[in-house]
Amino acid sequence: MLGCKAEGSAAQYATQIHSLVSKSPILEDRSLDEIRKLTGYMDVWTTPGIVNIINEGEPGDFMILVISGSVEVVKKDRWGTTKRIAVVHAGETLGEMSMLDGEPRFASCHTIDATTFAVLHRDSFIRMIKEEPVLGSRILLKLNQMLSQRLRQTGAKLVAYMETYRGT
Repeated sequence: MLGCKAEGSAAQYATQIHSLVSKSPILEDRSLDEIRKLTGYMDVWTTPGIVNIINEGEPGDFMILVISGSVEVVKKDRWGTTKRIAVVHAGETLGEMSMLDGEPRFASCHTIDATTFAVLHRDSFIRMIKEEPVLGSRILLKLNQMLSQRLRQTGAKLVAYMETYRGT
């Protein structure tokens, strides 16, 4: 990742990542031992400030867990104007859809400030499912729940938007 510094295995950050359990849907209810196993499949990267880490439309095979700092998620509208859709903080994830389905990135993401994040590549995730099937299936189930919740929230926003503009 251009502008990012590779810090090696995320295993060295296991305790710090475990401290994010209460802030992270994907880490919810995970023991320190499970976090140690999970981080063994991840790498850590750091940025000194504003750096693009995911570009809309590009292929992607990894997801990111923010350990510290913040990441802005932006999407271009039909006129090419960039719109903020979210800001992701420590304990939150992004890039899950492309990691799971192999489709191009839905949005772009850039760090807002100095940020540390762990990366889980699809190949490593598949290896985790084979080598640690209980942990892998629990992570996969949590990812599915998170994506389902996001889809429901987006659907509710769409219905509200349609109702607002139906009356005009």
